[in-house]
Amino acid sequence: MRFPLLALLATGAAALAAPRSECLTPKVFIVSMFSPEDVWTAPLKLTHNVSLPGLSPLFPHVKCDKARDVCHVITGEGEINAAATISAVVLSDKFDLRKTYFLFAGIAGVNPHVATTGSVGLARYAVQVALAYELDARQMPSNWMTGYWIQGTKAPGTLDGANIYGTEVFELNTNLRDRVRALIPADIKLNDTAAAAAYRASYSYAPANAPPAVFYGDVATADVYFAGSLLAEAFGNITSLWTNNTGTYALSAQEDNASFEAMVRAHQAKRVDFSRVVLLRTASDFDRAPEGKNTYDEFTADQGGFDPAVQNIFVAGNYIVQGILGEWGAFKGGVKPQEGWLHDADVFHTLATKRAGLQRRGVERRRVGRGVPLVE
Repeated sequence: MRFPLLALLATGAAALAAPRSECLTPKVFIVSMFSPEDVWTAPLKLTHNVSLPGLSPLFPHVKCDKARDVCHVITGEGEINAAATISAVVLSDKFDLRKTYFLFAGIAGVNPHVATTGSVGLARYAVQVALAYELDARQMPSNWMTGYWIQGTKAPGTLDGANIYGTEVFELNTNLRDRVRALIPADIKLNDTAAAAAYRASYSYAPANAPPAVFYGDVATADVYFAGSLLAEAFGNITSLWTNNTGTYALSAQEDNASFEAMVRAHQAKRVDFSRVVLLRTASDFDRAPEGKNTYDEFTADQGGFDPAVQNIFVAGNYIVQGILGEWGAFKGGVKPQEGWLHDADVFHTLATKRAGLQRRGVERRRVGRGVPLVE
């Protein structure tokens, strides 16, 4: 009985030692957050299922095309689901993702001062705006404009003394963002509906009342589905704080910072390249009511933007997917990030190559003081 046992052990060891070249090596990996955003499976013929431990029980498979060039996963909604699913994907030995481009593509709320419903936004920053202290607005100091303020600080509007978790803001590769934007035709025809156009007309200013378009704008991440001009302005201010006034709050979503933290940790483990991440969000509803309208009534109203927003994920996003595939010779080696990549991905400068990150110079939860610049 010894020989068969030794043979079995040898076979198992050989399987464990199998080179990563035998793994799937997709060129593009698309990430959706919930089932309506899966506009990819049918048109791209994603018929090859890959089961992974750690995926959402609602979405237990990664789906790939016949050539295994394009794969797709649905994380499940919210930050916890996103972090768990993306961790499962990037740590799986069924994939070699070191040269894979990731397209995170979903719907979002929209700031009417930046864009309108049906529009397609490409982001530089994702900011975790609700990582803060909160007082019920009915009990906040009378001279405050919001009950949200950064943890470790004394009042809204400052980072002085802020506690750093490391997930507050992620910066993506803007050279890649510009490169994929060029893959989308300037005269692209985005889906729209009469209902969405009629609702947009209730705003007296552009771009809220204009037709949908492709634009650059940043994403505010929060599991709280917030609405109203006061909250939106407060989170817009927090976006500006964490990006040293270089970011513009345009879109609101739940999952992006959680997904990106998993990606950055996988980058450190040399399993992915975080400079190959694209964040695309389409606008499904406004984050504040038109002038003179009741916030709650407008928040619960059918604004007509959901369907075109879902459809436009594919309308714009497929140009990116097909462009990367069609120009793989140019994309294979990567797209060099912008000079002085502001955060080296995050506020810990985790991906810095020439200097130690904040987390390597001190404690994990570090306070930002006047003499400690958050960005360089």
